[in-house]
Amino acid sequence: MSEYRANAQDQQKAENIRRQYVSREENKMEQLQKLDSKVKLPGKIVGSILGIIGALVMGAGMSLVMVWGDMTMGLALSIPGLVVLLLAFLVYHLITSSRKKKYAAEIMRLSDDVMQKKEDA
Repeated sequence: MSEYRANAQDQQKAENIRRQYVSREENKMEQLQKLDSKVKLPGKIVGSILGIIGALVMGAGMSLVMVWGDMTMGLALSIPGLVVLLLAFLVYHLITSSRKKKYAAEIMRLSDDVMQKKEDA
């Protein structure tokens, strides 16, 4: 059997593959980023869905007014669509602020740990 001697590039590739299979602990910065995402993501999702629905309903109403000249039905669709669109930001803010209160202590603790390690280095 011939002996295979890996060059530096092959060794680097092997190390990268090996890292995928080694279980590791998350560091504090990764935990902090996950918590931050956990706080902001639900509000973004709900707010975006409401915003899209409101924009579509408002757009349908505006097209009724401008294309078909149906002012009554157009306004009946546009105004509720606009209200839903405006409520999207409020809903985002309410969800995000309530989740900030829920996770504030843990985020502050982790960020203090990260900042403390940065000062020690």
